[in-house]
Amino acid sequence: MSDLVSEDHILARIASHFPDGGPDVLLGRGDDCAVLGVTGPLCVSTDLFMEDVHFRRSYFTPGDIGWKGLAVNLSDLAADGARPVGFTVGLALPPDADTALVDGLCAGMAELAAAFDAPLVGGDLSRADKLHLCVTVFGQAEKTLLRGEAQPGDVVFIIGRPGLARTGLMLLEEQGRAALPDWAAPCEAHLRPVPRLKEGMRLSRLAADWGRERNDPTCGRLGLMDLSDGLARDLPRLLGPGLGADIDLPMPHPDVLRFMRVRGETDPVAAGKRHAFLGGEDYALIGTCSPELAVHVMVANAETTMLGKVTENGGIRVDGVPFSGGFDHFAE
Repeated sequence: MSDLVSEDHILARIASHFPDGGPDVLLGRGDDCAVLGVTGPLCVSTDLFMEDVHFRRSYFTPGDIGWKGLAVNLSDLAADGARPVGFTVGLALPPDADTALVDGLCAGMAELAAAFDAPLVGGDLSRADKLHLCVTVFGQAEKTLLRGEAQPGDVVFIIGRPGLARTGLMLLEEQGRAALPDWAAPCEAHLRPVPRLKEGMRLSRLAADWGRERNDPTCGRLGLMDLSDGLARDLPRLLGPGLGADIDLPMPHPDVLRFMRVRGETDPVAAGKRHAFLGGEDYALIGTCSPELAVHVMVANAETTMLGKVTENGGIRVDGVPFSGGFDHFAE
């Protein structure tokens, strides 16, 4: 029998993990609405995080669920170059939920929230047949970084290493948490991705400074998005209609290469690149920028890799070969 005796009891457990208030919070939890003291445009993103769709409790700990449920939303703010000013959580608990589950969820989420000064400002509770989270984040950017900013000849770049999270997912699906000792990096990349908020904010600042110095807000094109569904699907979304790209993938992460060898691939590098291109849930940042900004983008973030160039046609070429595909919730 569950030891969660009432809604007030659950709310008290949640509140014990999160400080109330923050520098942008004029009114925090407890009223009908929170009130955020922001000026200028507000970046808002919402994601569902649903049991047996986005995670399995067989190998996600409660702390992992809480962490990742917030991380995927903070990654959207990173893609806009935004700083978090607050977030809300809608939580639907299954019949077997208990204090340990609620505390674990909140502890994982609170750990990540504290790392980026993101205050919890509200939410909602309900019952469901499975565990579901719905997180909404709010942020502000010096200059909002959007998709579809590219022009032919612009540079395509990535901040992070694609393919690692997909490797972790496959290992966890096959072996459960028994995979963790030997495959810690890919499993952690899937269970607890780290949103690249600092990197996104640096690029937002770079784009804003570039425009101010030249007295032209449109000067120095820079577009950005987070890599959640794999390069094959997300790169066309970043580029926008009618544009393509000619890119060369970097050498896969060592654990991706090791995974390819374990699977018996005769060419682990080629298989690892394909694996990384299809990817999914990397929560790296992919972007485009005008050629004159490219060196400044690399200086701003050490983990930046230049992949190639934007082209006029709508196709994607990877290492000289046409490529397509990627993850789709409804098509696959």
